[in-house]
Order: sequence, then C-alpha cells, then structure tokens
Amino acid sequence: MADPTRIAENPGRWLPDDGQTAIVERQGFDFVTFGKSAAIGSINLTPDEVAGAVADARTLLRERGLDKVTWWVGPSAAPPDLEERLLAEGLTLDDEPNLTLLSLDHPPEAESGLEVRRVTSRDELIAALALESEAFGNSPEETAERVSRGGAAWERLKDDETVEHFVAYLDGRPVAFGRGVFTPEGGLLLGGATLPDARGHGAYTALVWARWEEAVRRGTPRLVVAAGPMSGPILERLGFAPKGTVRLIVDRL
Repeated sequence: MADPTRIAENPGRWLPDDGQTAIVERQGFDFVTFGKSAAIGSINLTPDEVAGAVADARTLLRERGLDKVTWWVGPSAAPPDLEERLLAEGLTLDDEPNLTLLSLDHPPEAESGLEVRRVTSRDELIAALALESEAFGNSPEETAERVSRGGAAWERLKDDETVEHFVAYLDGRPVAFGRGVFTPEGGLLLGGATLPDARGHGAYTALVWARWEEAVRRGTPRLVVAAGPMSGPILERLGFAPKGTVRLIVDRL
C-alpha cells in the first residue's frame, strides 16, 4: 500500500465534485480551485523549475480572477528546499503555517454516546452545510452561498461513492458536521465543525467514529488528515499518530 498520508498531504486531488472544484494538472504541480479559494499540491519540481512554477500559478490565478493561492509543502514535495525557494520568490508563510499529517489504523481510543446520522437527501445536506457554516461563524451571506452551492451539487454528490457526510446529534439536536472522502488507501477527514454551545460533549469523537466505521466497512481501515492546531491535539488523544508536517505558504498578487 502507498503511504496513506500522501492523501492528506494533497487533499485537492480528493475534493468532492460540488460544481465549484477544478483541478489543473501542470508540469510538477496541481492547481486546485474550490469556490474562491486556490491551492497548489502534488508538488514535484526541480530546483530550476520553481520560479517558473510560481509564475505559472500566478497566471492561473489572474485568469480566474483570484488573488491568492496557498502552496501545500509536505514531506513528499520536491525539491527539498522548496520552502526557502518559494520565500525567495516573494511568497510568505500563512498566519498558521503548520498542519500535522495524522494517521489512525485502529479504532479511536475514546467512546461517544452521541447519535450520528448519514446525510441521505438534498434537504439534509443543505441543513448540514448551514450547520457547518454557523459553527465556523460565517456571515449570513457566506452561509447562503455555501448552502446554495451545496444544494445545487446534490445530484452529483449523491452518486459519488467516495464521499459521505455525517451529522452528530446532542439531545436530538444536530450539533456537528463531518465529511469523509474514502479512497483505496483509507478515509480522508475533510471538513467538519461543531456548534460552539455543543463543544465538549463528544460530537467530534462521534464523527470520527462514524468515519472510522465507514472506512472499516469499505475494507480500508485507516483514517488520515492534515490537521490544524485546534483539531490536531484532539485527534492525537483519539490515537492518531503524527506522520509529518505540511507547511502552508501563501502567494498574494
């Protein structure tokens, strides 16, 4: 089996088709757009190709009316001194530049008694995305756009056998949302959030369990994720093992 953390290191390859995601494969990297965001992953350049790749990415940004792209520089990225070369080209570290690559190949080391339901309809997806947006503190306008985009994508998503959406319930109320993308190497945790007033009650753990059980059901008992500073410590307490670091390096036009 290939290194499963490569999936988490380059999540753009696995984003579900929600109608707003596109991948452009260039020589030595992938340019991924999702909504108004852009990222670069699967980076395999020679030292002499870095400056040209930066210029190429900037052209792709301008063509799409975007002004920012984040380079995901993980353990497999080449050349080995890619971060230094990108900074020399005028890029800067993200405000929170480190993501931790984590992997779980055994059941989570904590239990949760919360109910989790799989999203099975357009209305359920719309409600789940609204919950996620509220948990992130998005504006009403951002929430409306997110919900509209997700609702419009339901016909594609429901036929996509690689992606599943889950909602956790506390005392009968939906309080947390989590997404999983399931690959031949295991499940990728890709997005999720808990309402502020419901945190600390096991919703996050319940959603990890739901995705673990789905990975087991599919015959690929492994979960991977590129975790930020908030979720990383929680996942490590659940038994996820650190496998490396991704550095986020930003280019702003």
